[in-house]
Amino acid sequence: MIKSVLKTAILMIAVVGGGVGGSIYKDMSSGDAAASGNEAHAKADKKDSHSKDKKSDKKDGDSKSEGGEVRYQKFKRQFVIPVMGDKKIKSLVIMNFNLELNEDAPSNSFSLEPKLRDAFMKDLLMLSNEGVFSDDLTSPESYEEIRETLLGSSRRILNDGVNDVLILDIAKRDA
Repeated sequence: MIKSVLKTAILMIAVVGGGVGGSIYKDMSSGDAAASGNEAHAKADKKDSHSKDKKSDKKDGDSKSEGGEVRYQKFKRQFVIPVMGDKKIKSLVIMNFNLELNEDAPSNSFSLEPKLRDAFMKDLLMLSNEGVFSDDLTSPESYEEIRETLLGSSRRILNDGVNDVLILDIAKRDA
């Protein structure tokens, strides 16, 4: 009993420690993170608007992003979701998201990341308890259920300034 709890605790510490260490390494390797982050967002916004202009010339462009600027918000850290079974952690799901924001998103959306993370974790834990992460994580139904749930939360916090929740990475590690 103690061995399984200890094993699970060590696994969780390793996953969280790896995420924190990777984040610190990324910040250190990019120089001044705040300055380069702002420059990178400005460049990405400019690039997105150029690519959007090219796409808007096409007839089949995304109707949500027509007529407005689209930008992306990246979360600083991954999300680690425990999957429970028989009153113990059976596995951990690690996910990485970006938000596709439109012109209605507040300009301080990056400062709202803690509130977004809290809402996302609440939703992800709810989905985990419902068994979404116990099933086939790669099924289109599971994928869309996760996306739609998180989209609703992000729209409540960012006042309908979110076009989409982009699921960038999914990994599952059995305990």
